[in-house]
Amino acid sequence: MTDKIKQACVFLNKGGVIAFPTETVFGIGACLNQPKAIKRIFKIKNRPKNKPLQILIGSIEQARELGIFDDKSLAFAKKKWPGPYTLIVPKTQKVSRIITGGLTSVGLRWPAHRTVLQLIKLCGPLVATSANQTGAPPALTANEVKQLLPMLDYILPGRVKHGKASKVIDLASGKTLRP
Repeated sequence: MTDKIKQACVFLNKGGVIAFPTETVFGIGACLNQPKAIKRIFKIKNRPKNKPLQILIGSIEQARELGIFDDKSLAFAKKKWPGPYTLIVPKTQKVSRIITGGLTSVGLRWPAHRTVLQLIKLCGPLVATSANQTGAPPALTANEVKQLLPMLDYILPGRVKHGKASKVIDLASGKTLRP
């Protein structure tokens, strides 16, 4: 664990909102147990409250604590994760409707990026979204994040691998919602 990851965790545990690299784009996030910080994500991005956020997890066990998987969706998750796929499944009671925009489903993603996985291992699942203003292209570097979202509490440096947002797949319908 690097000192920068530990520092990021300090901010998260105190209710902060931070930026971090993933294999797709830079993301911003807050700890799952910090409702005020989660609400700040919406303000920072100028995001409508009815537009859901996703939760980044680091294991199938974490996914099953937050989402309801049948055999078929669980097999799909095990095949695609970790990777650039956000899977929409029915949410469990552990997921606040603030996160889901009032929906009964939740988007879960297990990223394939060492830095963010270390952060999740240390701090737990992260409520997250791309690092940008709503409707604008996502940031691909820490410098872009700093310019686009100067109100963040901390920016964890690092590199993204792909530069494209994750595919969002609704496992209830089997539809890809966003390439």
